[in-house]
Amino acid sequence: MATSESDLPARVDALMNGAWLLAALAAAAGGRPLSEEHGALLGAAGYAERGPEGWRLPPAHRAVLADRADAFPAQIARILRDAADAAEGRGGGAAEAHDGEDDDAALVSAGRSSGEHMAGFLDLLAARAPGFGDLLRRDGLRFLDVGTGTGAIAATVVARVPGARAVGLDVQPRILRLAEERLADRGLLDRVELRLQDVADLAETGAYDLAWLPLSVIAPEAAVRALPRVRAALRPGGRLICATALRGGRPDGTGAVREAVIRWRAARRGITPWPPAELAERLTAAGYHGIREVETPPHGMAVVIAEAPR
Repeated sequence: MATSESDLPARVDALMNGAWLLAALAAAAGGRPLSEEHGALLGAAGYAERGPEGWRLPPAHRAVLADRADAFPAQIARILRDAADAAEGRGGGAAEAHDGEDDDAALVSAGRSSGEHMAGFLDLLAARAPGFGDLLRRDGLRFLDVGTGTGAIAATVVARVPGARAVGLDVQPRILRLAEERLADRGLLDRVELRLQDVADLAETGAYDLAWLPLSVIAPEAAVRALPRVRAALRPGGRLICATALRGGRPDGTGAVREAVIRWRAARRGITPWPPAELAERLTAAGYHGIREVETPPHGMAVVIAEAPR
């Protein structure tokens, strides 16, 4: 429904307040006592409470943000910077260019969060996708991690599966150096090979049992080229896990706004905006079998799995 001229100023005011509220919540993620003004803003919106030591986030909120104390503020700051660029008509640029703006601590924290999400995806797949539980118990499993970042997802897989080995691809030398450091810290560097390589240039055949392809780090043209390359790189019956920020669904309500925001941000950042249905069609065209979406928690990534021909 269109906004009438009479209520537009009030809605703009509410949106501006929301931006400041989001910034205030991000700044409070560390769980420290807040200034009077900072706490009062969050308190007015129900996100903070006053105690003997002053304003703080409620225990339940602190628990949710405890493991994201570095990543959450950096994520929100990036979103607000992107929004400011959009408001002033500046181009979005490639996703990897924006990643270069983050400091090492924020990248490592974001990677840790990705690893935790991957652990949750693997649990879901083991419970809901026939054959995945057996795959994740296969000694010597070979895993392909596309857009490996700091290596957290590869680390999650090899730490879970006895004898597993992984190859992590990324196009950013800086983040691969961070991945090497993090994997060495965890004692996993000998089980993860890191490559400065675009997935669209992957030339291996029949090498992997499982592959991870997150569309949120890949340009559309690279994703189109990647699908057949990854299929060829999988062993017969090997599995692919694809993740996309777009969930599809009914084009109404808050879900429609979320989808529209993601599509605009994806277009500005040059990343792939395929919802699950389109992803499934493209996987079919690329020669995959057994394609299905696996239900994931609301507001998270959508996951589509597929299988290389046997």
